[in-house]
Amino acid sequence: MNRQIYLDYNATVPLLEKVKKSLIDSFDYGPLNASSVHYHGRKGKNLLENAKLNIAKLINTNSENIIFTGSATEAINLLLSNFNTIVVSSIEHLAVLSSSKSKLIVPVDKNGVVDLNYMETLLKNVSKNEKEILLSVMWVNNETGVIQPIREVVNIAKKFGCLVHCDAAQALGKIEINLNELDIDFLTLSGHKIGAPTGIGALINNNKFNLTPQILGGGQEKGMRAGTENIFGIRGFGEAALIMSEMPIINDKKVKCLRDYLINKIKKVRPETIFFGQKSNTVSNTILMALPDIPGDLALMKLDLASFSVSSGSACSSGKINKSHVVSAMGYDNLAFNSIRLSFPPNDTILESEGLITTEELDTLAECWFDL
Repeated sequence: MNRQIYLDYNATVPLLEKVKKSLIDSFDYGPLNASSVHYHGRKGKNLLENAKLNIAKLINTNSENIIFTGSATEAINLLLSNFNTIVVSSIEHLAVLSSSKSKLIVPVDKNGVVDLNYMETLLKNVSKNEKEILLSVMWVNNETGVIQPIREVVNIAKKFGCLVHCDAAQALGKIEINLNELDIDFLTLSGHKIGAPTGIGALINNNKFNLTPQILGGGQEKGMRAGTENIFGIRGFGEAALIMSEMPIINDKKVKCLRDYLINKIKKVRPETIFFGQKSNTVSNTILMALPDIPGDLALMKLDLASFSVSSGSACSSGKINKSHVVSAMGYDNLAFNSIRLSFPPNDTILESEGLITTEELDTLAECWFDL
């Protein structure tokens, strides 16, 4: 192997070249405090508003509903801190599970899809005693890549007057998001999942619900997120969103071919490999798999030594390799320490900008899996 092969795009998409150029260009603009009313402040404000317009175009919503935060995790915490009664799915990102502290949990089936019948019964019962209920279901799971039936989820929630939050960090750039067609009240996004810098996220408040901020101060972002705006991160997010919105469709045929090639290769060399969520509707770039007798940390280290950067389930645990709550929720608790996630670029546009992964390199990865 002549290069390190990066297969952890669900954790972070490398900074896109056009995004990088836009950031370098911004360095020459001078000081860019968007809260200032003078010339330089207005330039910063203009960059901020343009970024909101680009993101709004990508997800088909009103740019005035966008609140910039330091991350999707912060956006989630800001939102969930405003509700006492929160219903969540069992496979939500830890940002949702930890900040909600909810015991009202909707299970998933063995294929990683939320149980809609259970959800309906639970919401029906909860709504008898609670007036203000928030349902939080992610659009695409970060570990399995399973796409949740969001339209059905929203329809059920609205029957009982519930507000709906959707964590769309892993959906952006992989599937079409059109908020004009769905009655989703809140959406949270992460810039670095589509090739923007880390350190920038967003909360979309389509409901115009009167949220109470967590961070108080100068009143930036319409009073919802105090602190001088991260203009460079915001511009990068906006530029990455523009690149995604200029794709005529979500083009992922090459990504899907690479994923399927690797899956089929691994099935031949190690047929005992378990693939999670493959019978469900999934995004094209994600594989979550496990060998029954091989711990995930051992598999990860061996693949890393063989020049393949992959992850063990979620990558948001400060470098720790923990038990996968997603795998456990799907009914495979005995494999929760064994799972390995491989994630290709989210679409062909990013795949081609990053350089094509060759089938020969994937053959090498399959050989490493065979040798575990």
